[in-house]
Amino acid sequence: MKNKFIYILVLNILLCKTWEIDSASSHIEYTGNHRLHSWTGKTNKVNFKMPCNGDFCTLEISAPLESFDSGNDGRDSNMLYYTESLLYPNVSFASDHFPFSGYFNEKMELTGNLTFHGVTKEITVTVKLYENQFGTWGQCDFDIDLSSFNVDRPSLLLTKIADKINITSKLKFLN
Repeated sequence: MKNKFIYILVLNILLCKTWEIDSASSHIEYTGNHRLHSWTGKTNKVNFKMPCNGDFCTLEISAPLESFDSGNDGRDSNMLYYTESLLYPNVSFASDHFPFSGYFNEKMELTGNLTFHGVTKEITVTVKLYENQFGTWGQCDFDIDLSSFNVDRPSLLLTKIADKINITSKLKFLN
């Protein structure tokens, strides 16, 4: 009985892997637009989990809204106000199970739930996995519409900001 338990424990350790990221080198950005200018807010405070069981993984990623910095305190304060960050402090994505071989230099499509401003929507994103002289990376780029997440858009000079916001994430994996 004891040997069987040890065998199962060792098998689970060998088949289950949890991927981690280098928080200092990883980030999530959002880019917004207005007819007069565009801006980008960025955070390195990325919460990341990617547990794998054999060749199947799930991905959970989130970031606190208050950690995004666009380089303009007034704009960041407005973003927090319009996204109601006191009620909905995080933006997060949780994927469905997906096959992952552990090899890089490929593209994968992930389907999952994006939760922002208290609204959860199923989305599909393309993730590019690659290796270079600086490390092993995962990169993703997609758009959301603020109206789909019930976010009231602020105005500047009587013109609202664009509804479409671009989201980009670049994560450096630890080996």
